[in-house]
Amino acid sequence: MKRFLYIALLASSTLNAQEIPPGNFANGIDLLLAGQIDSLPISHLEVIPAIQFDMVGWEFFNENEKKSTQNGGVDLGSFLPITKDDIVEVRDDHLVLLIHEKQGGKIYLASITSQGIPIESFLLHDQYGYLYEKNFRAFSYTEPVRFNRDMQAFEFYQLTYGYEPIPTLENPTQDPIYHQSFHRVVVNDQGRIELNLSEMTGNRIFRREKRLSVLHEVAFHEFSLFTVSEKNEPRLAIWEDNFITHGDMDSHDSIIIHLEFESRWEDRFFFLQPAEGTTILEVSQRHENILSFPGDGTTCSLSEWNRFQSPWRNLYCEENFFQTTSISEEEKLLFLEYNETDIIEAFEQVCGSIPTKDINSLVMEPSPSHVRVVVDCIVLRIKFICPSGNKEKFIIFQLAEGC
Repeated sequence: MKRFLYIALLASSTLNAQEIPPGNFANGIDLLLAGQIDSLPISHLEVIPAIQFDMVGWEFFNENEKKSTQNGGVDLGSFLPITKDDIVEVRDDHLVLLIHEKQGGKIYLASITSQGIPIESFLLHDQYGYLYEKNFRAFSYTEPVRFNRDMQAFEFYQLTYGYEPIPTLENPTQDPIYHQSFHRVVVNDQGRIELNLSEMTGNRIFRREKRLSVLHEVAFHEFSLFTVSEKNEPRLAIWEDNFITHGDMDSHDSIIIHLEFESRWEDRFFFLQPAEGTTILEVSQRHENILSFPGDGTTCSLSEWNRFQSPWRNLYCEENFFQTTSISEEEKLLFLEYNETDIIEAFEQVCGSIPTKDINSLVMEPSPSHVRVVVDCIVLRIKFICPSGNKEKFIIFQLAEGC
């Protein structure tokens, strides 16, 4: 690892500091910490040297940073006044603080002497890129800067990832990671910034561990359908591994998969693997709504009565990949017309007699007076052509029922 300055500007920084009346900066810090002022401008400190580290995978990021520097330093006139929250540590002869760019989202770690002489800075957070490649330096999407107080260090990831419009079963993501590493920087006793930890990470964005994928399959004779979950996140699996075997499925045109409450079917990636001689033609989706009567601790549903079936929605399967689509709140409430007599008759046939009203009861029982429309299932239709002709198969996601 090589540590370097673009151009050391300590001489010019010292000159600039001499133009500042002595004691003003230190007094301003005291007032800021005491809460007597809200912020303290730093633009008069002019330029602070910016350092970089010559690390694998940082080359393009470093080059991009250089575009916003002047002779190896950053102009403090481009930064917001500091606030009390920006002060990380007050030491005997210098301060450690964060400075935020006025125009843009860059955040620098900086050290400045008590007299207001800039020592050094390091770009802690920035992001840039285009549609097919993005570069990040941050701790996470939601937490750009993380200070580890136990380590007395700032932690961040250096990340370059791309965009693939069509994921594959081998790489089941639209955001493949080209490079990701985890780092810690510290400010030493002289106010110099050092990189004290650097390690490659796994293939999960802003995570140090590696993603271990688990394949989940539904197998028909003509094709298999796969989805992928993370091994350490079983609740994200939509069904268990090896849900069905080829032999079990040969004589069936459909299969019902009962989902748990936490199973996520919306906007999920699926991969098809056609058997030899089979070509996938189209994958489409619809949902079916039924009437349900909720109670406290129990629910009665008319799953065998009338049901609303939405029109088929093409999922535009491409290269044997498709993604399910969510349904709107309005679509979840669509149903066929019915009258009160029909509801009472259907309720009594399925749920039993209508409960008598008891104004003193604290428990609500299922009743035709409390009816709601719920989504019962999601249906995937897969059309294909095989040696025996054009065919279609159905996979039904039966949603969990709750009160």
